[in-house]
Amino acid sequence: MLTTQDMINQLTWTTPGAIRELDYNSDYTDAGERAALAFVRNDITGTPILDIGVGTGRTIGLLKPLSSDYRGIDYLQSMVELSRRRYPDATIELGDARNLPEMPADHFGFVQFSYNGIDSVSAQDRKQVLANVYRVLVNNGLFLFSTLNMNGPIPKQRPWHMFLPQAPDPLRFAVRFARMLLWKPVEVLRWYKLRKHQESGAGFLVAPLPAHHWSILAHYTSIERQVDELEQNGFAVVCIFSSEPGNVVLPGDDTSGIDYFHVVARKLRM
Repeated sequence: MLTTQDMINQLTWTTPGAIRELDYNSDYTDAGERAALAFVRNDITGTPILDIGVGTGRTIGLLKPLSSDYRGIDYLQSMVELSRRRYPDATIELGDARNLPEMPADHFGFVQFSYNGIDSVSAQDRKQVLANVYRVLVNNGLFLFSTLNMNGPIPKQRPWHMFLPQAPDPLRFAVRFARMLLWKPVEVLRWYKLRKHQESGAGFLVAPLPAHHWSILAHYTSIERQVDELEQNGFAVVCIFSSEPGNVVLPGDDTSGIDYFHVVARKLRM
């Protein structure tokens, strides 16, 4: 059954504008993702790979060359069809990370859930994601995912905050600035509508996300809660990277300037 968060987010991701934004990054999303994939590359090359939340197909080109047993899934049929058209030789299926009955147990050496995809579900559903990833991974298999930082700058942003656009010349700057001003009333209205669905608890927050003009409801977490959550679900944290500049982050570090984390975890035998 779709949750309110599902319905809000899926409505956004099926729009042409959202697809254009997802296509903006055709390679790595940031330095942290690049560092995290480089960190695991030797261990995962040649092992079965499950790529969760492929979206428009960005990660297929990064991961498929590493394995002859690659599978990608997305919980939106439109994204599955788009990725299949772009990568006709890849196995892309409709699937939800919270329920993976079609995926074999103890099979994959590597599972990835990129671009803060795990943050698109509730705090309770997040546990289901971890349980399903645990089931399909082999013992000592690796799980890489990115997750928004509750203590970083993004949760403090508001739609009325002004950030000057980047542009190579004055004309393009003027056009982008005018477009930004036109969007402001829409963004403020969206923020107020999503704000009523906000919730928080020990080390987590569910709140509006600036992406896609404030039309996403996302889960944010602290690094300490994320470590605890993984350990409670049978994983050991191997390494955590900041989104920028891609350096290693440890519990207790100052994370106030980090937008999100890339977490590498290993499945332990329970």
